[in-house]
Amino acid sequence: MNLTQGLHRALQQHPDKTAVIFGARRQSFRELHERVSCLAGALRALGMRPGDRVAMLSLNSDHYIEYQLGVLWGGGVLTPLNTRWSAAEIAYALNDSGARIWIVDDRWLAAAEEIRTDAPCVEHLVHSGDAPAPGSLLGFDELAEIGDPAPDARRAHSDLAGVFYTGGTTGFPKGVMLSHLNLWCSAMSALAAGIAPRGSTYLHAAPMFHLADFGLTVPQWINGNTQVVVPAFEPATLLDSIAEHGVNEVLLVPTMIQLLSDHPAAHQARDLACLERVLYGASPLSEAALDRAMALLPASEFIQGYGMTELAPLATLLGAKYHTPQGRLAG
Repeated sequence: MNLTQGLHRALQQHPDKTAVIFGARRQSFRELHERVSCLAGALRALGMRPGDRVAMLSLNSDHYIEYQLGVLWGGGVLTPLNTRWSAAEIAYALNDSGARIWIVDDRWLAAAEEIRTDAPCVEHLVHSGDAPAPGSLLGFDELAEIGDPAPDARRAHSDLAGVFYTGGTTGFPKGVMLSHLNLWCSAMSALAAGIAPRGSTYLHAAPMFHLADFGLTVPQWINGNTQVVVPAFEPATLLDSIAEHGVNEVLLVPTMIQLLSDHPAAHQARDLACLERVLYGASPLSEAALDRAMALLPASEFIQGYGMTELAPLATLLGAKYHTPQGRLAG
């Protein structure tokens, strides 16, 4: 199995269905396929060979989904970079992975030029902001719009799909190498547990560079689901997006849940009955904070996940039955 299979299937079954929503921008699966294949062709024209690492440093956006699919479609290897890292950590990860192409958005563009001097492996810097690329830099939209469409490389099984960095130990981040099969198996486990059922809509509120979010992205691809993207977590924006787009599923970390429950926007009138599942994990969540969140979202099932980057990433899920007084005692 390979990670682009879901896009092929969606293109066959419902090409005009909405694939991605980001602000005022919407893409059907047909349009997403066109941009992904053109981006893959453009990256190959820049010299991306099978197995080459392509890094990205960016806030959440529709470009992030195009990056994920476009690199895989072209045969490359995803190398998402943590937006909270220092310049030294970014340069380390670029050199450690050997990334030859680096995509950055507006927020990190100025710093990227400096960091690049410490990362000689980077041959091409690509700007993924909404404004035209400055100077002689390549523009992400240009690559995705005018590149020659490329056939899917169809790397699969034990072929490397991504290098995902984790800071679970001291020193510099460690790159975890995950194959298509690693990530596919984790996605299938999530689907078997009732995550990302066909026809649902998923909201990217957690950082898209993190494997927890990508681990829930792959099941959405497999089932051809709509994905809504917000640039970063902000309680009012998240609640508005859920209500406006009929979001059924979202991943939050405990800090987000606490901020959401305590925010004044949480008490404004909105129809949030569409939200069927709230997945959370990454750190402990107090029972009191969980109770407040469940009171705020009474129509939602809460599911606690545990995993780690090395597990691609899913290990265990505690479903709705463990989020009742009786279930908590049993768990």
